[in-house]
Amino acid sequence: MDKLKKIHDALIFDMDGVLIDATFSYPMVIRMAVQWGWRYLLGNDVNCTAFSYGHFYISKTHPAFNDDYDIAWILLSLAASKGIRSLKKAFPTPKQWEEILQNFNGDDPSLLLSDNFNNIVPRSSVRQLCEEIYFGREEYISLHSKEPKWYKGKGLWRRERALIDVHWKDLPLPVCIFTGRSRKECLLGLKLLGWEDLPKERIFTLEDGMPKPSPEGLEVLSARVGAKNPIFFGDTSSDLESAKRFGRGKFVYVGKTPKDLPLVFEDAQKALSELGFID
Repeated sequence: MDKLKKIHDALIFDMDGVLIDATFSYPMVIRMAVQWGWRYLLGNDVNCTAFSYGHFYISKTHPAFNDDYDIAWILLSLAASKGIRSLKKAFPTPKQWEEILQNFNGDDPSLLLSDNFNNIVPRSSVRQLCEEIYFGREEYISLHSKEPKWYKGKGLWRRERALIDVHWKDLPLPVCIFTGRSRKECLLGLKLLGWEDLPKERIFTLEDGMPKPSPEGLEVLSARVGAKNPIFFGDTSSDLESAKRFGRGKFVYVGKTPKDLPLVFEDAQKALSELGFID
């Protein structure tokens, strides 16, 4: 640990998949948003589950999908562009979705909606629907001071859990969070971690600047804590791309083992332990 402390000067964490297990929240938010959007935004027939974990994991291997709500928006738009009412017939299979993404090299998911796929579903409506499903009626009213428009049930954020059991103050280097969550969603994650006292200036959220795969969050957070060589813990292609563009420090991959990465750990707790930051 002493050697690492001399080499590195900050610990920057992604939130979902690194600090928080969102396996049973965001993928289910997308699934419900696809079904609700197909029926209530487009007035079509919901005759299948449509969105699967396969779609989700394929999406997270592409740097354009740092924001999970955009997955729902793009897939709904692709399905709606076919002009048929059956969700089962219109929705791309995981294999078809993978092929679409393999042919797309951009960072902006809206560029997927080319001449072949008309932008039929309003992005703002899908985002609001996803927020309502994630927060749930009670939390949505508390945070937005208004009733949700579509979803009145319990929020799926309640299905999340913390992935580490150490307080940020007990780590030997300055701690920051670079997340694709909104500020309000991030507050719920901090609540699960018991990190509500993490200074706001050490958190970079969706509202604070360019999202991943831009390195802006790493640049801003490093500057705020005076770090020149931070360690960034991430679990997606957009995290890895952000680290590459940042060009400094070290990237630690958390989760399923990708190819050709030197530092890979099953979870953040093991990463911190094996790197010597916790006992």
